[in-house]
Amino acid sequence: TESKQWYSLKSLQLPEPIFSCGMTISSGYVYIGGGRNAAEKAYKSYWRLPWSIVQRSVQSRDNTSSPVIWEKIADSPFRLSSLLPNSKLPVLFGGNESEIKSEDRRRSDIFVYDPTQKRWTAVGNISTERTRPCLVPINSNAVFVCGGYMGNSCTNKTELLVMFLYN
Repeated sequence: TESKQWYSLKSLQLPEPIFSCGMTISSGYVYIGGGRNAAEKAYKSYWRLPWSIVQRSVQSRDNTSSPVIWEKIADSPFRLSSLLPNSKLPVLFGGNESEIKSEDRRRSDIFVYDPTQKRWTAVGNISTERTRPCLVPINSNAVFVCGGYMGNSCTNKTELLVMFLYN
């Protein structure tokens, strides 16, 4: 017999209510952000927290009394679709969302967050502009991109994006 139980991790609550956000673990931190805020407006803020704090909270089932402080990092140039694991964090196909959800502005440019410089930098473009695709990391420098929204319809296009990031 299998037993399952959910635990509320109150000490790890996010600094602000958000949804449709992205999250990844990279270089000892959990990063979260993008999506929409409680007013359903595009949300460009990003936060990080040491992964060790998350692990401790999970192991203790959050029996700590004090909430953690998420570190705010640089706002993204656009709304997040996905963060990929790497020492730098590529943000792909975010799109600058309009106030009307059906009018998302597609983008093809790719930005990378550099934690040491605390900034986002443009590193190139993908061939098909789209928002909200399915992204599957293949390894630290490649991602399989499927589908997405093209402005007036969805697409069945797939691409393999390979990034070579140099320091």
